[in-house]
Amino acid sequence: MDSFLLTNHCTRTRVKTADNHTLKIFSVFYQHPALLQPDGWKLLKYRDDNILVDENTLYILEKHECIFGYQPKTKTILTCKITPKNKLSDQELKKHWDDIYDFCMEVRTDFAKFCDPNKLNSSLGLQDSVEIDLVPDKTLEETTQTLQKISIEDSEEKE
Repeated sequence: MDSFLLTNHCTRTRVKTADNHTLKIFSVFYQHPALLQPDGWKLLKYRDDNILVDENTLYILEKHECIFGYQPKTKTILTCKITPKNKLSDQELKKHWDDIYDFCMEVRTDFAKFCDPNKLNSSLGLQDSVEIDLVPDKTLEETTQTLQKISIEDSEEKE
């Protein structure tokens, strides 16, 4: 396989800088920028975009030619197609992808050790019924979260 398509896990958030610029975010590992210290994010220039990327994802991207895939209406980054920069033999290509996979699993395992799932759920504003399973090599079930609708009057009454 010559290329892989990486999915952005941080599609619902953008970062506004002190000088009032809005940055798109791309992360293969993290669902929200608050899950890392601010110095864990780096600026990546891609064509006309400045994209905030976590260091672990950047490690992967730097080893590849990258083509980002955008949602047409919002211009949110959804994917990144990665292809090794150099032409590799079949055996070298297999080793390359195995190394990338091993790196990803190491990051995921380290993150699982670091996180308390209960604190993670509350910090991301997830309901109690939604669980985040941080076990490596396990596919997460797709869940749907229904947000309570409130009007401006309702929020003013609560204050």
